[in-house]
Amino acid sequence: MSPTRLRVLIIVALTTGTAAAQPGGPQPVAILGDPAPRLPLIDLNDPLGPPDQPFRPFAPLGPPTPLTEESIGTRFGMGVLAGRFGIPGYGATWIPAQPVTNQPTDLAVLRQNLSIFAPIYREGSDTAAVGFGIHESMYWTNAIVPTFHRPFPSNLWDIQAGMSYAHAWDNGWTTGAAVSAGAASDHPFEQNTGLVASLTVYNAFPAEGRDAWVLGANYSPTSDSPYPLPIAFYYWRPSDELEMGIGVPFFAKYHFLPQWTAEAYWVPIRSISAQVVWQSVERPGFRAYGEFNWANEVFFLSDRIDNTERFYSYEKRLGGGMKFDLPYRLRLDVSAGYVFDRFYFIGKQYSDRNQGRVNVGAGVYGQIQLRLQF
Repeated sequence: MSPTRLRVLIIVALTTGTAAAQPGGPQPVAILGDPAPRLPLIDLNDPLGPPDQPFRPFAPLGPPTPLTEESIGTRFGMGVLAGRFGIPGYGATWIPAQPVTNQPTDLAVLRQNLSIFAPIYREGSDTAAVGFGIHESMYWTNAIVPTFHRPFPSNLWDIQAGMSYAHAWDNGWTTGAAVSAGAASDHPFEQNTGLVASLTVYNAFPAEGRDAWVLGANYSPTSDSPYPLPIAFYYWRPSDELEMGIGVPFFAKYHFLPQWTAEAYWVPIRSISAQVVWQSVERPGFRAYGEFNWANEVFFLSDRIDNTERFYSYEKRLGGGMKFDLPYRLRLDVSAGYVFDRFYFIGKQYSDRNQGRVNVGAGVYGQIQLRLQF
């Protein structure tokens, strides 16, 4: 799971407490219509405009309900779906060529992803959303995968579409599900190779004040676990400055100074992200951050002999960047840093990582993203 997907998976559950305990009055709702002109193109002092400005991506769907008015169960389900595809928009990551251990070659990679995610139905206690994502990794290398004696793949694709649905019951519970299907392979949809399907089911139980229990299960063949994993965490929000999900997955967000926020996430089994963000008071549309990510990806090669074997990619990144809010709720994110502990292997699970393994040297990376902010 990539760092972006990891953060989005539970970012919706971090935005606020449960609906019944929201502080303040009702939230503003976007008004549809033609976009108002805005000059200059980038205005860091007033990047998103007043709350009643149009939110164009939702124009065909009707005015969206603000996330702060949704229950935690509804927001968690939408976050699960969005986490599989990423925040709507485009992103690219470039890692220049680094040597391959014990082979007379090097390896460079360009990753690109394009994602769409939006609610499509809101009626009383029911909410539904759809998502679509395309992720491509292009490799330049002459490396050979040991043990299997096959060339390292030149292209890997993960193309999926999905839907989430949540229902809020009269007793305060929220039951939801998210499903997705597609292909994750070097030759997707060619002779039905690499077809994948994912399922998440859960139920949220309100607790005292802003707190809630969330229980369920998740299965995704493109996670680094070949087996279903539990969802069991307690959402705890003792103050406006601190909120946590204690359990599986684990997440925390702490606004420890007026301009500083720290976030940390862990999704089983080996997906970790931590970030510290500084936001300017004078220019609220500008943020600077430092982060650490331990990420992985999983694919099914089209020429595999054993259908249970998967192609794994692991790496760790330490970097920093800047975010700029743009008109129409777009955000530009530019970052760079150091990538290390990189390796690829073919196997049935993580314990097979020492067979068919390709180790790649550490080096620098660069990333640029243009995303829509809800």
